[in-house]
Amino acid sequence: MRSQSGKLFWVMLIIISFIAVATSAKAGQADKTVKIDKVVKKELIVPDKQIEKIEQKETAKDDIAVVNGVGIKQEDYDREFIGIQEQYSSRGEKLEDKDLADIKKKILEKLIDLQLLYQESQKKGYKIEDSTVEEQLAKFKEQFPSVDEFNKEMARVKFTEASLKNQIKQGMAIQQYVNKEIADKITVSVDEIKNFFETHLKERIEKSIKQEKVQNEVAKYLDQLKNKSEVKRNL
Repeated sequence: MRSQSGKLFWVMLIIISFIAVATSAKAGQADKTVKIDKVVKKELIVPDKQIEKIEQKETAKDDIAVVNGVGIKQEDYDREFIGIQEQYSSRGEKLEDKDLADIKKKILEKLIDLQLLYQESQKKGYKIEDSTVEEQLAKFKEQFPSVDEFNKEMARVKFTEASLKNQIKQGMAIQQYVNKEIADKITVSVDEIKNFFETHLKERIEKSIKQEKVQNEVAKYLDQLKNKSEVKRNL
């Protein structure tokens, strides 16, 4: 049951996390978590522009980055890494040592990107009502067979109900901000559609149609062969 609930949990989190970690590296073994965490803490490089701000603020010991004075927690990183582990593990793939640094970097950059977008959404006044968050949380809980199973999964992936509500609120605010401030202002021309079709889809569609026609012709040819052949069936 845990594996099924875990898969459900991370599918749900994808919905409220706008930017996915784009990794080309393979992942999967849970016993590498501690090793990666140590690498993150040891090798984390903070941009020069933020150094002065960080020095002037008392940041928590478990902050793995600080974005305009707002800390990103180690536990946030841990949750992202668990999610990646489970995604790749479900496909039977293993995490290679050579891929750890790349995965670590992309997880950290994703968390920084999300924080930057959330901060911008708040500057623009995109607020999510508590009732909306509660409604979404209720939908998440409905995906589990019982409250106990939900609570077990929350504990396993280091979520409290408060932290999950906060992530829901941030994810929805980011989504609204990106939709209104960016997506709604982008138009796609007919020429761009044609170019994309010619570049990415035309060949695939042609192959698919050709394959279907070949199958039809083979079926017709077999019918002809059967009609002029003696075929004895014993079933």
